[in-house]
Amino acid sequence: MTYTVPLIKFVAFLDLLAVGLIVPLIPSHVRQLGASHIYVGILGSVYSGFQLGSGPLIGSLSDLKGCRSILIYTLIVCSGAYLCMAFTTSIAIIILLRAVLGLFKQTQLLTKALVPEYEKNEKKQSAIFGKMAAISGMGMTLGPIIGGHIAEDYPENGFYYIAGVVALCFILNAVSVYMLPQTNIKMKKTSEKIHSNQNIFQLIYNNSKESALELSKVDWSQYWEVFVFKALLGFAMGVYYSNYALYLKTQYELSPKHIGYVISFQGIIGAVSSFLMGYINSYYPNDKDFSHRNYHVFLLLSISIFGLCMSSNIMFYTVWLIPMAIGNAVGRLVTLEMILRKSDKEHKGTLIGASNSVASLSGVLSPMAAGLIGQYLGVKFVIYASLCSNVIALILSYRYKTRHVKVD
Repeated sequence: MTYTVPLIKFVAFLDLLAVGLIVPLIPSHVRQLGASHIYVGILGSVYSGFQLGSGPLIGSLSDLKGCRSILIYTLIVCSGAYLCMAFTTSIAIIILLRAVLGLFKQTQLLTKALVPEYEKNEKKQSAIFGKMAAISGMGMTLGPIIGGHIAEDYPENGFYYIAGVVALCFILNAVSVYMLPQTNIKMKKTSEKIHSNQNIFQLIYNNSKESALELSKVDWSQYWEVFVFKALLGFAMGVYYSNYALYLKTQYELSPKHIGYVISFQGIIGAVSSFLMGYINSYYPNDKDFSHRNYHVFLLLSISIFGLCMSSNIMFYTVWLIPMAIGNAVGRLVTLEMILRKSDKEHKGTLIGASNSVASLSGVLSPMAAGLIGQYLGVKFVIYASLCSNVIALILSYRYKTRHVKVD
């Protein structure tokens, strides 16, 4: 079974490559169809809103039915949604399809939950998560470049071609997951036996009821601090990226081509940082609960974002991007590890799903906050909201670290 972990990494890579191909093109596509900026905003909010609710539900279902099976089903649904997007010119249908994708698109969640089923060594798991994030990040870096070239070469039908390619990518991922061997982990027995004569609505109702029951069994008081760190990190980065291109254009007068170079540079730094997560962990042999790493992440982010605020030219800005990209990439993995270290095997998927929902909530709120600040104070002040969020997280992480050192 030596091919299992590389295959999971491939699925994670192809997933974000496909997303990178099409997601940056959706706003301009719906604008060409006649949509207003309000509808463009609704597209983002609808997706993040459905992600918020579906994370724990899909995670609980994976605990009940197995990550492998649920991942195959969700990939097939997502493929169908993108295939429909390739044949529609209706803005309402596109919004509906984004809602469906928000509900079922949990590939990154489920691939992470799959790793412990095929690799039992916790130290190796951390390195695998880092390499997965790095490989996935490369997919997200390459996707917009490839998608942009296709859209430019075929201005009339490029988006529809890309949607069809993305649908094929999700089908290929479903086949790849199907090739993974069955694990020996026993799924929990359901309180009600599902009979073969039940229809799809009864199956959905029973599975949803079981998932809700599963969520109620988790002692959430153990995890609230980690979820706060996840929320503050997500909000800080969400606010920063909401007006990223506009900030570079207004503050430093960069052209779209040069903005793309800056984005790619930041993506490469983040991918390399994630890939070296195992090496970074080697400097923290006694940090079993990841509290020191968590504190250092927010310290690095706070310093680097303050540096970005003070940058007088694009050269200094690019230099400060390096620690910021490292902190963001490592921070996502550290919060994930903190959750996995606290969780038991039975509720692993549920907790990862809840963690993704916290990130999705930040994804809903941060664009609104960025828009209000940009509207009433100016684009250059948006980054200060990101700084404030990081400073709050820095203070809380210091208290968390101090308390855990005393306990130890």
